[in-house]
Amino acid sequence: MNTSKSIFLSVTTFCYTGLALADDRQQDHHESHFYEDEIVVSAPFQGSEAETALPINLLTGEMLQRQVEGEIGATLRNQIGIHNTSFGPSVGQAVIRGQSGNRVQILQNSVNNIDASSVSPDHTNGVEPALASRIEVIRGPATLLYGNGAIGGIVNVIDERIIEATIERPEFIIEQRHDTVNEGNSTVAKFNGSFGSVNLHLDAFSSDNNDVEVKGFAIDEAALELLEDAHEGEGHDDGEHEEEEITNSKGYIANSDAESKGYTAGTSISGDKGFIGFSVSSMDNNYGLPGGTHGHHEEEHGEDHDEEHGEEHGEEHDEEHGEEEGEEFVRIDMEQTRYDIRGEYRPDGGFVERLQASVNYTDYEHSELEIEPDGTSVIGTQFSNEGYAGRVTINHAPIGRLNGIWGAQFSNTEFSASGEEAFIPKTDSTGIAIFAIERLKAAGMHWEFGYRYESRETDPGGSCDRDEDTRSLSASVLYDLNKDSNIMISLSSSQRAPTLEERYSNVKANGCAAPSDPEEFVAHAATGLLEVGDPDLGKEEATNIELGFRQHNGPITGEFSVFYNEIKDFIYLEDIGEFEEQTIASYVAKDATFYGAEGRLTFQAFQSERGELDISFQGDLVKADLDDRGDVPRIPPARFGVGFSWHAPAWSADLKITKVLDQKDTGIGELRTDGYTMLDAYADYHFNLGSSELLIFAKGSNLLDEEVRNHTSFLKNFAPEPGRGFRVGVRYTY
Repeated sequence: MNTSKSIFLSVTTFCYTGLALADDRQQDHHESHFYEDEIVVSAPFQGSEAETALPINLLTGEMLQRQVEGEIGATLRNQIGIHNTSFGPSVGQAVIRGQSGNRVQILQNSVNNIDASSVSPDHTNGVEPALASRIEVIRGPATLLYGNGAIGGIVNVIDERIIEATIERPEFIIEQRHDTVNEGNSTVAKFNGSFGSVNLHLDAFSSDNNDVEVKGFAIDEAALELLEDAHEGEGHDDGEHEEEEITNSKGYIANSDAESKGYTAGTSISGDKGFIGFSVSSMDNNYGLPGGTHGHHEEEHGEDHDEEHGEEHGEEHDEEHGEEEGEEFVRIDMEQTRYDIRGEYRPDGGFVERLQASVNYTDYEHSELEIEPDGTSVIGTQFSNEGYAGRVTINHAPIGRLNGIWGAQFSNTEFSASGEEAFIPKTDSTGIAIFAIERLKAAGMHWEFGYRYESRETDPGGSCDRDEDTRSLSASVLYDLNKDSNIMISLSSSQRAPTLEERYSNVKANGCAAPSDPEEFVAHAATGLLEVGDPDLGKEEATNIELGFRQHNGPITGEFSVFYNEIKDFIYLEDIGEFEEQTIASYVAKDATFYGAEGRLTFQAFQSERGELDISFQGDLVKADLDDRGDVPRIPPARFGVGFSWHAPAWSADLKITKVLDQKDTGIGELRTDGYTMLDAYADYHFNLGSSELLIFAKGSNLLDEEVRNHTSFLKNFAPEPGRGFRVGVRYTY
């Protein structure tokens, strides 16, 4: 009853304020909130959203600024078909139609981002959403364009580090934000300018926050007891052992503070026929993992003390956050440096209409720091991933009625892990791929056909190297019902080769097998499992069919789609036993089926010279079954929501209500998750300063202060989502 009253009062106040305060005397500072005419860079032919047969999510301009968070998953969680899987407040990965991790590919400017995020759920992505100019998501298989790891979809984070065309007037942006839910502060600054044909881009960001506030206790002790009882009921011998005492925290998540910073510098030369440019970027990220979630190792650490983040950080952490004396925590200290070269050439004539090429070299490293009771810090495990990735594409001149794109992609990386949690051997990986996509337009229909061949080799040394080829095919048709709407049908067959962790977890390169004695297994502390890979795993093969409708113009816009994805030899972790109170889980392959529906609808409820009121509805659901093995774990629950958006010349306001249902379809070892109602609001005001502009904004999240447990998270019983919080900020644009 209280929730219903709160929602009713919020909606009533919002609508009344929008109609009463609109001022038609102000200059219209707000850009269009419909993006159907935006060019989609991630699509094969870089047309508008209305011209592609792919299901696209597009965040750009002010809409991106409203949604941006410190992690990719949190930034995209309100988009249809996309959820966030968190490992505490500082880690958020995108879940697209129920698939995440190594089945969702994270790109930066259309090239693979090299980090360690797919190896473990407690590793964050090496990209910063606050620096993006746009984020594009392809829902569903995108393996033709971007590789076999995109069997679930891609997230392309696009920025302006290499400017493609001369800028007539220098641009400068600086933004400052403050969040009450974690006392967080963040600063972002950008500069773009041209000096003749030479372009320059500079950006920098800095953020820090304290522990995140939540409703109630952070750790759901009742759920942990139920899981333990269920585990013992399955016949596991718990024996007599001393229970590890976990300190719970009320009103906040212990050790959830974080700090990050970074910069980018880029330059390019542009002209009538194209551009070429170079950039360098650096990122540092230090964040804590919630208490009770990361196993503590008792082995001696020797002299591997971290000098930079050692005793000083430990003492500072205890002092600021008031943790009890004797508490032990784990923090991630990540550093990444990336170099990019990118260019484009557009000849005056001939077979090649446009040639695009890009390559990046990345040096990524992160240390897992164990904060001891006395405040000192030691390195438990150190991960590194170093290498290059690139792609080349050409748009060819029409061949009859066919337009097409041909391309090649390549990569070479060296992954290593050392220390207590080094359960994957040092591995070299190389890959090369070729692909082609052709389009035929006829009688109001757009036909697209594509093929990709990819060869990938992984070599952990010894006799355990693997060389595997994957092939992907797709066909789609986009039919224009009229000038404002179309329908889409697509069919694809995609293959995915197993990843490093699926093949080589706890596998010895010499002999290419897991140890016969579980005593030699190394625990993966993030999942709490003794994970065992299988070097002989075969390829996943996914067959996906999708039917969609899109209304892209007029007073009512929106889209609706249904999909069915049958995956042969779906790879997942299956419990196979127990050793010394830890579960042994092996990577196995079983057939699985993913299917669901998603949609959004926006219509203009009111319009005048003072402004306009839009009302939107959206929802999505996905089901995922393992053949004869029940449900796939950590599948997001169904949800639906309604939003109200007022756009006036100088200001705007949004109110959104989202109902997330209970998740009762659980995998083995999972408990059901209660649903919740999320109420969010946003408002801003633009001040015209002549040649510049000042924007002030405020955002309220989880205004009902619900206790939110995220079913897609490994830590749903340890770290709920943030409680009620407010963000205020100011942005100056010149």
